[in-house]
Amino acid sequence: MDKVNIHFTEIDYRWDQEISEHIFDIYHLSGWINSSTGIDKGKSKGIVAEYRNKKLFLPIIIRTINNEYWDATSPYGYGGPVVDSSLTDGEVDIILKSIKTFLHREGCVSLFVRLNPITNKKWSTSIGSSITHGLTLISDLAKSEAEHWQETQNQHRRGIKKALNNNIITKIESFTEERINMFAKIYRETMLKVEAEDYYYFDDSYFQKLSTNIQNRLLLITAYENDIAIASSIYTICEETGIMQFYLGGTTNKYRDLQPSKLITHIARNWGRKNGYKILHFGGGVGSTSDSLYRYKRGFSSQELLFKTWRLITNSEKYKELVILTNEIAELKLESGFFPLYRDTTARTVDHSEKMA
Repeated sequence: MDKVNIHFTEIDYRWDQEISEHIFDIYHLSGWINSSTGIDKGKSKGIVAEYRNKKLFLPIIIRTINNEYWDATSPYGYGGPVVDSSLTDGEVDIILKSIKTFLHREGCVSLFVRLNPITNKKWSTSIGSSITHGLTLISDLAKSEAEHWQETQNQHRRGIKKALNNNIITKIESFTEERINMFAKIYRETMLKVEAEDYYYFDDSYFQKLSTNIQNRLLLITAYENDIAIASSIYTICEETGIMQFYLGGTTNKYRDLQPSKLITHIARNWGRKNGYKILHFGGGVGSTSDSLYRYKRGFSSQELLFKTWRLITNSEKYKELVILTNEIAELKLESGFFPLYRDTTARTVDHSEKMA
């Protein structure tokens, strides 16, 4: 059998050059990955595996467990592996099996990967566990303006018209320090309004990193009422593969009734269509549930994709040992939805809700 060659690599411009030969997304690029290290409190690394002159790339954030062991997660967002399109499912299994052995040898206990609903749509492997969490929504940007308006729900159409009738204007803007601060303020006000988990309160340094690292791949769309910024959203754009995605957004509480966020989404979809992008990915609900956020996004398109994660325990003995050390429950539920279970701060109770690491 042909050998699988695996090695770690730095996440830098050389990484970007290599993955650019394949189908990738914004979440696979060094600028995004290195901006995300603070969120997951770790160090970025790339895994490159080659088999029969075909490659699989996996960006990870390494998190320390102790002096001897570590685990890894994919960078924040929809990352997942970048896979040579000519690899068969069987060849991918062979590569992943070798990656598991490689990571075990390097001191890794577990690996958690958020799969990309678009680039990993056909992901299928018998190695590890693939879990389906819920639905995400996309808009086909090959459709016409009339078709997009037709698939927009009546409630959203009324909201867009209301914003326009109230002379709300939108601007597509570049990132400056002043605009970053403006966006962060609006975004955090929205997070407080929806009582979001602490994890989503990104600090200013994160937005500064994004602006520095991938400014030319970010679209900032802001709505104004009499020169006052009342709503703002960030979209990511990957020109090479035609993928555009909603990332973060918010509306000030005072102007929520004017529906500026619906106008922004409408403008973003128009921009993507006019600039030759293929897909606008809206994402899904909080925790991939069919909540009010999901229903809001579905108002612009009912075309759905599945959001999945892939989990791999590379050292089962150490994994179980860590679970025992971090739990005081009598009967451990190793099949809990949280992964890895030893990082679940709520695992002291017998019942575990479905969560993502």
